[in-house]
Order: sequence, then C-alpha cells, then structure tokens
Amino acid sequence: MGENSMKFRGGRRPHLLYVRSTRSYNIDRMGGLIPQDWRYSALDIYELETRDLAEVDVLFVSGMHDQIFMKSIEPKLVAYLASGGHFLINGHIILPWLPCLSEFKTVSPRPFTNWMIRPAKPGGYFGRMDFENFHRHEGILGQYSRGYTALPRGGQCLCMIGGPTADGTIHEGPVDWVWRMPGGGKVFMHNGDHIEQFSSDPRHQPNLLHDILKALVFSDEPPEAKVDAGDDGITSVLLGATP
Repeated sequence: MGENSMKFRGGRRPHLLYVRSTRSYNIDRMGGLIPQDWRYSALDIYELETRDLAEVDVLFVSGMHDQIFMKSIEPKLVAYLASGGHFLINGHIILPWLPCLSEFKTVSPRPFTNWMIRPAKPGGYFGRMDFENFHRHEGILGQYSRGYTALPRGGQCLCMIGGPTADGTIHEGPVDWVWRMPGGGKVFMHNGDHIEQFSSDPRHQPNLLHDILKALVFSDEPPEAKVDAGDDGITSVLLGATP
C-alpha cells in the first residue's frame, strides 16, 4: 500500500501531537522539525487527561515529561495504543507508565567508547545513519544517552549502547527500540532526553527524525508481538521484557 493511499487517524495526513513540558528541548521549534506534509499540534502535558486522542497518529513525549502524571492516566494511554495510536517516547524512565516500559539503567562511562551508539537491527528507523557521527552532539559523546531499558518481548532492538566494565564484564543494552502491541500501535523508545536534536534539522539528509516517523507510521517494522496463552495474554506480552 502506498503512502498516498493510507488512511490515518488524523485524516488525510498523519497527525503528530507534541506533549510539551516546562523543560522541553526547543519547545517552540518542534513544529519546524517534523515533515511538512504532516499535521502538527502541541499541548501541555497535563491537558492529556482530557484531550481526545482519536485523531492522533503519533504522540511525541518530551524527555522531561512528568512520569508520575503519565502513570496516573495509564489506562487512557494504553487504550490509545490499543486503538492503533503510536508513541515516540524520550527520556529516562524511572516510573514505567506503560506496561511495556521498564526502569532506565546506566552503562559504565569507561572506556568512553561505551557511550558510542552502534546499530543492532536499525531497519528503516536508523538504517540511513552514519553511526560514527550522528550520535555526537557538538562532537561530544554521552549526550545522546548514557543507558538503556529492557527490550519488550517481540520488540526490535534498533541501537545498542554500553560495553566492558572495570571488572571485565560486558554491560550493554538497547538504547533505542520499537515494539508493536498485538492488534494496536507501536511504541518507539529513545532512552535519552531529545532524539530530535540529532541529525534532524530540516536541512539534514538523511534526516533521523523524519526517518523514525516514516518507519513508525508507514512501515511494518516490527511485526506484532506474539501474545502468550492465558486469560490476560496482552498484559503478559506487554510485561514480558527481555533482560
């Protein structure tokens, strides 16, 4: 199915809703970073409690979001995902507010190469990126992310972070991953503050944010996660994170 023939929740164009917080990066610039043939709107995070999400294709969550508040409206957010809506989430998860999320884990900063991002199964999300350069902000490692969260069962690990520790063991994990709810939408998780500050200026080609949004809405990556047998299969697969 071609992009032009697809039906979107937001009408004839995909609709991205940006969830702002008081410390959001480039809070007034976000609208200029998304594809210009998309529909864009923004709202304060606390307005999510009453906002109708039926016409939202992608809910973009800032890295500085209030996780306690998001947890308080978890049933609404799970219902949005189950209905086919997608999440693009930034940040260090301390209080998981979706069943597929888990707590953030840091990796050792020594050697410094542990903070270098490398591809796992980048697919359409990161497949055009030059990994030697895209994750450096002003030439500095560690600003992209300094850790990871567990990959939900059935998810696709896009990028890895980490490496050897002082005792010789390897501590690494998925810094970016995407997971599809059975019968529902996808969750893209970036375990850092602001993925949109990396290789995502409208003048950048390839453009990371555009590639992520296109893969999130238009691609079949990843396939739906398999639901475990049982009375509460969807919950069990949501909680079935891999270590």
